[in-house]
Amino acid sequence: MSFTVVSVGGPLAPEGEALIVKAGGRVVSTAPYPARADLIALLASEQPDAIVVRVVEKIDADVMRASPRLKLIAKHGAGTNDIDVEAAAALGLPVIAAVGANAHSVAEHALALLLALAKDIRTQDAFVRGGGWEKRVYKGFELRGRTLGLVGLGMIGRSFAAMVQPLGMTVFGYDPFAAPEAFGPHVERITDLDDMLARCDVISLHCPLTPQTEGLINARALGLMKPGSLLINTARGEVVDEEALVAALKNGPLAGAGLDSFAHEPPSPTHPLWSLPNVILSPHIGGVTEDARRQVSTMTATNVAALLTGQTISPHFYVKPKLKA
Repeated sequence: MSFTVVSVGGPLAPEGEALIVKAGGRVVSTAPYPARADLIALLASEQPDAIVVRVVEKIDADVMRASPRLKLIAKHGAGTNDIDVEAAAALGLPVIAAVGANAHSVAEHALALLLALAKDIRTQDAFVRGGGWEKRVYKGFELRGRTLGLVGLGMIGRSFAAMVQPLGMTVFGYDPFAAPEAFGPHVERITDLDDMLARCDVISLHCPLTPQTEGLINARALGLMKPGSLLINTARGEVVDEEALVAALKNGPLAGAGLDSFAHEPPSPTHPLWSLPNVILSPHIGGVTEDARRQVSTMTATNVAALLTGQTISPHFYVKPKLKA
């Protein structure tokens, strides 16, 4: 059986593409953030059986309808906010995601942002490069004895919790949907987000983007955080009210923020966050290390090839449409 897969927003890793080819398929790739009209034209021309979504503004019903042969949509990663899952369900198209494939890389990135903030790496690097060498003005601090609050206890949150144990941090977790075993022996479950925000020195976001989490960290939430606290976001930018975040970084209570995602990507070059010295930024690359890319591509390709050749995959990979209120 032959089939066609379009990888939207960049190619699969060679290992993933090889799996597709071995199963009898071919892969056509687009550039990142393809223009909507160009993407629809390509899908109409190639008539793919599957779309793999890497970097794109939105895969909506009109994009899906461009290929009458389309049988499924696969996210090259875990977050599916760039796919209209409800529209896919209405068209009878399953949506799958590479759940957990890049969890360790994202957790490592959260740790890197946290350490960089705690040790003031950005400022110290610029200071030394500029000829400075004055240790008395250094204001870094130890993480030992500090409290970390995790918003979301999926695979990324759990991995991050394990990584900070050797540092001597006390870890709290807030996730109303997580099973008790998700918290493990080293994470104390908190059932009230406000309570956790007020208690922790560091808040790290690991929740999916949903109607309930959009704008979750708003001006009121930021105002509850401890003076001198830090915010880490390796989840989705829309979880944070960025205008309120700028105010909290300028006027308190936040001492700093490490951000890997933003409400609009790529963000405007005039974004007010860019001018703040107490922010460390990265372009949503926490889960795209070479190791993670291979794992995500391999998992995605394996599942796509299985479904297109009549096999089954674990229900764990299917993304369910949100229930309407």
